Amino acid sequence: MSHASPPAREIRPIAASLFMLGACSFFAFNSIFVKLAADTGLHPFQIAFFRNFFALLVILPIVLTTSGYSILIPKRPAMLALRGGLNGASMMAWFYAVPLMAITDLTAIGFTAPIWATLLAAMFLGEKMRLRRWSAIIIGIIGALLVVRPGFQELNSAVFLVLFSSATWGATLIVIRRLTSLEQINTILVYQALMMAMIAFVPMLFVWKTPNLMGWFWMLVLGVLAMGAHSLHVRAFSMQEVSALQPIDFARFPIAATGAFLILGEVLSPWTAVGALIVFAAGAYISHREAMLEKRKLTEISGVSTQSVSGPKHDD
Repeated sequence: MSHASPPAREIRPIAASLFMLGACSFFAFNSIFVKLAADTGLHPFQIAFFRNFFALLVILPIVLTTSGYSILIPKRPAMLALRGGLNGASMMAWFYAVPLMAITDLTAIGFTAPIWATLLAAMFLGEKMRLRRWSAIIIGIIGALLVVRPGFQELNSAVFLVLFSSATWGATLIVIRRLTSLEQINTILVYQALMMAMIAFVPMLFVWKTPNLMGWFWMLVLGVLAMGAHSLHVRAFSMQEVSALQPIDFARFPIAATGAFLILGEVLSPWTAVGALIVFAAGAYISHREAMLEKRKLTEISGVSTQSVSGPKHDD
């Protein structure tokens, strides 16, 4: 059985923006429904498992019908496993924190993902960090401190879980960006749901509680919501550069704030709103700056390659 080849990358900015906006909406409501499921007495690990189990049940028949069984044969299994492991760790930490924090605080701190991605790239990939990046990182940290306000309110231990979740999600974004040029989108989605369900399975066994009807309902909704969110997110990344999509990601905050107010009765703190805007602006700048540097690097490589083939230019 032959591998299905990923389609050539086609830049479609309008479609990518719409996909990203849809993904932001789904991600925003994801945390709200996790909190509703937790309110039925279910442990976050149990919610995490069934969320991905139901997501797999939703996506697998669709994928097999539209793409065939060849879609289950990956070209980069190790990279898919890495993506699933990072995403699974991010999910478990985030789900554990959801019942312990306000949705808007979670969302605001979650915008530190690009900052973490930059720091991780510097630490493990040897990327150089210059003044502009450091300045953006420091500004982002200040924004995060405005959200949690240590010393002015009790520092919730869940803050550290959200920071860990954001760091692993930042690393996940790097892998996703590479994967979309190597694997079929449906292959990525299937193995993501499978890996994340496997990661949550064993911890779930230690906290098992038989769900009531509402618990089952919220977890089923989460499964459908999760698959829709990740499907739209991966498709957006396959059609546009990350830096161009980054500004749209801030739509998660007003959507989450509105949903949390209408469904959970949570009132948005002005400190959280200002902090979220600062954190997001810093992350968006970092993403834009990295994209510009990457384009410059590719241009320089292309120029060197052309010169090596044609030889140095001379004035006639």
